[in-house]
Amino acid sequence: MARAQESHSHSIHEAVGLTLLGLGTLLFLALISYHPRDVPTWFPWHSFEPANRHALNFIGPFGAIAACLAYSFFGAAAYLVAAALLGYGGAKLLQPEMHLTRRSAWVGAFIVAGACLAHLLPFNFIDSQTLNLAGEGGWVGKWIGESVLSAALGKVGALIVLLLLYVVSLILMTGIHPLAVVRAIMTLPGRVQERLHAARMARANETEQLSLEAQRIEKQRRKLERSLVRRGATPAESSRDERAGPAPEPDLFIPADEEPPRPAPQIIDANAFATAKKNKPKKEKLAPMAAVSCENYELPSFDLLDPVDTARETADPAELLAIQEIIIETLAQFGIAVERGDITRGPTITRYEVYPAKGVSVDKIVSRERDLARATRAERINILAPIPGKDTVGIEIANSKKQKVTLRELMEEDDFHASKARIPLALGKDVYGKPVIADLAAMPHLLVAGTTGSGKSVCINAIIASILYRFTPEDLRLIMIDPKVVEMQMYNTLPHLVVPVVTDPKKVLLALRWAVEEMDKRYEMFAKVGVRNIATFNARPLPKSQAQIDAETGGDGSLEKWTDGEAAPNAAPARPVVQQAIPAPAAPPPIDFDSMEDEELFHVAPPRPAVAVPRDDELIIPDRMPYIVIIVDELADLMQTAPADVESAIARLTQKARAAGLHMIIATQTPRADVITGVIKANVPCRIAFQVSSPLDSRVILDENGAERLLGQGDMLYRPPGTAKMVRSQGVLVTDEEVHRIVDHASKQGTPQFENSIHERLSQAGAGEDEEVSDEDEELVEKCIEVMRQEKKASTSLFQRRLRLGYTRAARILDILEQRGYVAAGEGAKPREILKDLDAI
Repeated sequence: MARAQESHSHSIHEAVGLTLLGLGTLLFLALISYHPRDVPTWFPWHSFEPANRHALNFIGPFGAIAACLAYSFFGAAAYLVAAALLGYGGAKLLQPEMHLTRRSAWVGAFIVAGACLAHLLPFNFIDSQTLNLAGEGGWVGKWIGESVLSAALGKVGALIVLLLLYVVSLILMTGIHPLAVVRAIMTLPGRVQERLHAARMARANETEQLSLEAQRIEKQRRKLERSLVRRGATPAESSRDERAGPAPEPDLFIPADEEPPRPAPQIIDANAFATAKKNKPKKEKLAPMAAVSCENYELPSFDLLDPVDTARETADPAELLAIQEIIIETLAQFGIAVERGDITRGPTITRYEVYPAKGVSVDKIVSRERDLARATRAERINILAPIPGKDTVGIEIANSKKQKVTLRELMEEDDFHASKARIPLALGKDVYGKPVIADLAAMPHLLVAGTTGSGKSVCINAIIASILYRFTPEDLRLIMIDPKVVEMQMYNTLPHLVVPVVTDPKKVLLALRWAVEEMDKRYEMFAKVGVRNIATFNARPLPKSQAQIDAETGGDGSLEKWTDGEAAPNAAPARPVVQQAIPAPAAPPPIDFDSMEDEELFHVAPPRPAVAVPRDDELIIPDRMPYIVIIVDELADLMQTAPADVESAIARLTQKARAAGLHMIIATQTPRADVITGVIKANVPCRIAFQVSSPLDSRVILDENGAERLLGQGDMLYRPPGTAKMVRSQGVLVTDEEVHRIVDHASKQGTPQFENSIHERLSQAGAGEDEEVSDEDEELVEKCIEVMRQEKKASTSLFQRRLRLGYTRAARILDILEQRGYVAAGEGAKPREILKDLDAI
């Protein structure tokens, strides 16, 4: 039904586009061939001259009347009417989703402004006297342009207002931005030069390629030196070292009182590198996973994402060097001697590195954090003492102008395409401008935490978008848990969903228990097939079907004739048992042994291959298994509802589900110890921390300080799997409009196919039926019924005393008894009323 409606809508859009093109073409032909004598005499605005016997207009008398009306009202601007019809007709065919009604007002303003300008400007666009018009702009130009605007503002003021209205209406009518056009024209020579260079590189051999690349690098170096000289700064010492030749061999015998030579400080602008990479040709869309085909499903293209802003402002090297000099002088005032190191400017922060002098403790530099913040007038600074893997101390200061890291920019990077990750996630860019591409399969689970507004929800949306750009519904399924109700409702139409987005905290346990059951079922399949994980399972050779076996054995199951004591020459090795249902064999016809020859009596056909009929309790093994990603958007709400059960289910999944292809992403904006418990942290080693309010919250998430010094708006600390080193990066930005476009693209290709087992459980739980009760709880229910039979009353405290239960367990059993109709609803502290005759049970 949805596809039929969509096809009908496309047909309407095409019809509208063709109609507009036809009307525009007719009007244009009528205008260029118009003569006043072609207008019939019965028309009120006909010429006083005798009419032509046969209209010379290309469209005939009707075209002459239409042209007369257009010229009379708009003058030379009548051609703008034809241009608008032709333009919108073509646009409607190419982009059916474009709404014309929203732009109709601007089309009218564009034509009216054009008519007024044609009337006021001292140019002759048409012969108004021959055409018998009121002026170059027709009646609209004469009345509005001359009688109203020119009389009120003067001719100069009217022209300025009309030009402004004409340009603004043109922009809003077409959606073309002049600055973008100017920027494209300015960058055109560079793009052409890059394409010419790429063409030369493709035609050249290896030696010529090296020579061309060396020439290009030399041109870039000279251009950088000239720009530095114009700004009043000296070129980098590294360029002088390159011209001087190779560096001498290091001296292995350095005196004890001398320090080893250090490399020359460099200024690294990651944003400049990102801008330079935009001229490289990029892949249009991602291919599906290897050896996986999903019929009629296409992965989203990059056109669904907002274009990347290539006009990024690079840093001024002189300004960066001045700030580094302030840091060195401030530390020198407190007796801390340091030397200049590298400067790295990232999207959000700039890292200034310094080399402590011999005998200077790095703790002294850390203790001067506030003094450095005062001297540099920084909003907030962070000191890495030392930088992991280096012998320098890094002072991180927020940039005055932050650069956004968009999802399209990250996905167009070569690092994302060349990534060998099985489930790649685009997270952001680090300080050095390098994309942070994580592998969810290697994590294997992820914890995302941070305060409200720090970028946590945007990070979750970026992770989901990364999955949708990489996987079809056959390769990966999603379970989304959203107790906040509003965060994930936009994903309810995805065909990847196992169940609809779970928003009721009481149903979350059912979804998690189903995931545990699915995990156990997969491990049983692995054991039966003889593999260890999902990757090996999906890559295994599949057993041959009955049709393939029949094709190899001649079609009737009989092999070459063979005599007793001889091996069949074409006998195939034993095949795996094929599980399929077959009809009962018909009774064979009687054999006439008297009519058979002696040779045929000894020729015995071997039996057909064994075929097993599956039983109801037999495990059905699929050809492939999809990955399952469980996303929990707010853990705190679930821990308040049933903390013990939720923690147990999460711990069970995170401990064992990696090999089975189940992965969890847990997010919370309440990083407390009672929410992110020790059991959860022990099984989720990979963490992402956004800005938090206190060092205590940072230690809960990361087991160390640092998150409280983040800047918010996507600034985050990421702990990769298998390492304790924190990576500070700027999180990727994906807007709600981009997410809606991606979801709509996936939803139009298929409807959600929910798992029947878990979907029925959730529906029953929503309809108020009995909640799934474990065997242990069922035994407690029977014991509580016996206590009620003896005491003739029911209450939580009674069950606690008699059965030595905790309050939570006793209250849960009482709720079960209420659902089953044994007791009435509670009334404060009073015991529950017993509704059934327990002696008769």
